Amino acid sequence: MKLYLLSAAPALLLASTAAFAQTPAAEAPAAVPAAPAAAPSLDAPATAAAPAPVGVAVPVAATPIAPPDMLPPPPPPPSDLPTKLGVSKEGWWQPSALLQFWAFGENQGGDTTTTLRVRRAELRMKGEIIPKFFAFNVMFDPSRALDNSKSTLPVVAAAKGDPSPGSVVVNNQGTVTILQDYFITLQSDYADVTLGQFKIPVSLEGYQGSSKLLFPERAIVSRAFGDQRDLGIKIDKKIGSNFYYQVAVFNGEGQNKLDSNAQKDLALRLEVYPIDGITLGAVGYASAHNRTTTATTKDRVEGDLKIDLADFVLQAEYIHGWDGPTNVARRESAGAYAALGYTIAKTVQPLVRIGAYDANVRADLPGKPGERGPTTTPLSAGINDEITSYEFGLNYFLKGHDAKLMGSWSHFVMKDEVNRGEVILGAQAAF
Repeated sequence: MKLYLLSAAPALLLASTAAFAQTPAAEAPAAVPAAPAAAPSLDAPATAAAPAPVGVAVPVAATPIAPPDMLPPPPPPPSDLPTKLGVSKEGWWQPSALLQFWAFGENQGGDTTTTLRVRRAELRMKGEIIPKFFAFNVMFDPSRALDNSKSTLPVVAAAKGDPSPGSVVVNNQGTVTILQDYFITLQSDYADVTLGQFKIPVSLEGYQGSSKLLFPERAIVSRAFGDQRDLGIKIDKKIGSNFYYQVAVFNGEGQNKLDSNAQKDLALRLEVYPIDGITLGAVGYASAHNRTTTATTKDRVEGDLKIDLADFVLQAEYIHGWDGPTNVARRESAGAYAALGYTIAKTVQPLVRIGAYDANVRADLPGKPGERGPTTTPLSAGINDEITSYEFGLNYFLKGHDAKLMGSWSHFVMKDEVNRGEVILGAQAAF
């Protein structure tokens, strides 16, 4: 009897399942049909295709589309083109340029002059033949050949029919050579040795690159003492993040010139950075050997400061110089400036600069009343009067210093000469 009941259990189970299936759903407990439903699923492949409620409710084909603001961000665009090119198998080289165009106007004593000018066209190539050991740098500026000025030369003999000697105004061809920088550097952890032609380290504004100047043109004192190149050898390095040094020896003759004597110029520049954005600098520059007999003997001392924090920039420097052999009275000159600016929204930068320069602090220079001052012409012509400058500038950054528009208004107050005003509007492209 027991065996019969056991053998009949499957049939009874199937019968009870069928009975429950015919009963209305409202009369059946919610938990009862769930248990027997699992058993026939083993014998019914059609039912096994969706064993879980989750799979049936959210099929793959029916996945809802998220609104645009919830979609993941698109993949980043392809990386920019490489800025460096391979050379000599393991080395690299990089081209760069600085292009500046000016609209310039000046007024002195009611006499106004305006001109368009290609101010800079610097083409540079730098790189490393052996990475982090053997580097090179060369830069040309074709616009230098267009740099023209005038000089008044005395006439040795009297003109025909004129019993008194006179003078004649001639056009200078300017600095015809377009070679600016040219050097090779041997690099190491604590000292880089550079051989060739490069800027002397006098004047913070004169020493730094032209693409990042605050104003279109440097201050008068910076042009008088700095922004000059010479053939030489220097050893320099930035140690950590708080100190930089440079020691150098130069011919002392200037750009693209061989030395004509045994005298050499020695230079020392030190910079400290107490915190990021603050630079304190000091310079000593002196001619060595034959100081009593060489006309080009020169000495310079300088102190400079730059603070670039929270969109404010303050830059100032003072330079004092002595020129001429030491066995006679030497010409002593000095000058200083201070510039302040603030950048609004990383785009607009208004500036103000006040400066002064005295070409001979031991004498009252008489000046040349009624004649144009040499504020924009080469300072080698000499400044014959004490000058105080008041300048306002404005930079508009399209892409930092790589693409910017710039302008300045300058008023030069002369002690004896007629005061002078200058306006510069310029555009710059650099990479």
